[in-house]
Amino acid sequence: MDCPVRPLPTITLEQYGAIAGESARYIQEQFEMCYRSLDTPLPSAVTLALFDTMQRWQDYAAKRRAETGIITAGEEGFLATHDAWQGNPQINVCLERLLAHPALLQQGALHQVAAHSVLHGQAEYYRFMIPEAFVDLSQSRGMDLEILQQLLYFVALAIKGHEAVQFLVSHGFIQDQVALALYQLEANEDDTLLWEMARWDVRARFLYLAALLRPLLYTRPLLDHAPNLEQAGRLRLSHLPLEESKRLGRLVDTLAVRRRGDTHHDVTIALGLLLNML
Repeated sequence: MDCPVRPLPTITLEQYGAIAGESARYIQEQFEMCYRSLDTPLPSAVTLALFDTMQRWQDYAAKRRAETGIITAGEEGFLATHDAWQGNPQINVCLERLLAHPALLQQGALHQVAAHSVLHGQAEYYRFMIPEAFVDLSQSRGMDLEILQQLLYFVALAIKGHEAVQFLVSHGFIQDQVALALYQLEANEDDTLLWEMARWDVRARFLYLAALLRPLLYTRPLLDHAPNLEQAGRLRLSHLPLEESKRLGRLVDTLAVRRRGDTHHDVTIALGLLLNML
């Protein structure tokens, strides 16, 4: 997987809480290995923030969102995150969460955010315009702008996640991404209850289904390498009514084939399809 020698990003390490030196080295080495394997222009610099506990990570993330005006939360449910809110790539890793999982899954999560730092390392990938027609459509369906912005967030996560895994697969990162895809498809014991609470309210229903786009779309570039992901995806939706599950599956299939590689275009198309198909 190694490519011709090219300058690696300068990684600025920030540590919050009690971080073991060997853990910090292991994580930094994973990023350096991943960057060496990519035959594409790399960011010149990346900030790597490590957190010893989930609580410390959440407190830090809440403070950064307040400072930058970000209105959507993103750390829940992730082993690591990436952003470029301030114009440069930043990767955030919670060791309490990451190191509780097998090594292959850890690597999958770290390589995923490394890919995001390459593909989505500028602030423009975190700023999306909502067409006026979508605002009107959502209002006609009983959803205010705040709900529409949250739907946009879920759609952008799904599209950028698909771009990241497709990029990694093209560079030979297969098994770690299969491990990550399976982890993202794991069911929650409260899924049935949450769906029953959401299904009768149009806003809650849209949000619930939109949140499933990311793990489902993430599997698509991996299906040729791991056909078991298709069954895992069906199981993830098994608590939904059959017609609801089929409709969501059709939407995911449509998103996978209609992407053209322009992130903003693809997010806009995906948001429109979501509003019209679900």
